[in-house]
Amino acid sequence: MNKKFLLIISLAFLALPSTFAQTHETSYTDSKTPEKEEPLVVFRDRLVMDVFHSFWMNMPVEVDHMKFDPGFNFSAIWDFKIKKKPIAIGLGVGVTYHTQYSTALLRYDKENDMMKYYLLPENTSFNRLKMNYLNVNIPLEFRYRHSCGFKFSVGARIGLIANISQKYKGDNPANLSDTLMIKNLHIVNKMKYNVDVYARIGWKFVSAYYSFQVTPLFAEAKGPKIYPMSVGISLSLF
Repeated sequence: MNKKFLLIISLAFLALPSTFAQTHETSYTDSKTPEKEEPLVVFRDRLVMDVFHSFWMNMPVEVDHMKFDPGFNFSAIWDFKIKKKPIAIGLGVGVTYHTQYSTALLRYDKENDMMKYYLLPENTSFNRLKMNYLNVNIPLEFRYRHSCGFKFSVGARIGLIANISQKYKGDNPANLSDTLMIKNLHIVNKMKYNVDVYARIGWKFVSAYYSFQVTPLFAEAKGPKIYPMSVGISLSLF
């Protein structure tokens, strides 16, 4: 009798956990509706490349600059998504490169301690006169993405001006019978930092791009007060 009683008690004890689990599972399923999954966003704009043309603002009126001054911006950005919202914050590192083709040489005026544009004579023949401008920066942006693929972002970049240089290959302005090659790799009086504001609007992996540099290239009263405004396209790798 005791053995039968102990066997019944043991079987009942073993059955309790499974009974409780079934009851608990049923209660959980009935009382809570599963949350709807958020749509998968493939293009989170973690690696972004902007290809653009720069309009050089505040150029001296006598300087004729070419119609196309290409450049690019490349950014690696961490995407901090705000939970259950179609918005995010982007923060990262980047590099921006501008070009400027013109008919004037940037030279240092020792007497006034400033950089100046010097026009080439009208009959001067040359095949290259290009200024290069490079900066490294930290972009910070506000992002909006819709599940259909539409997106836009606005942001600002704070950076350090890494290099401004100019290359010339053509006739010697002092003696047009000679050819001349100039590589001015360390242009002085440049600003130490730059500040840009920018925006992108597009769909999935491609967007229209606009940026405006708030700060000039050269220090106050130390060079021409020029700065780029850029328009182009933006590609998001993933």
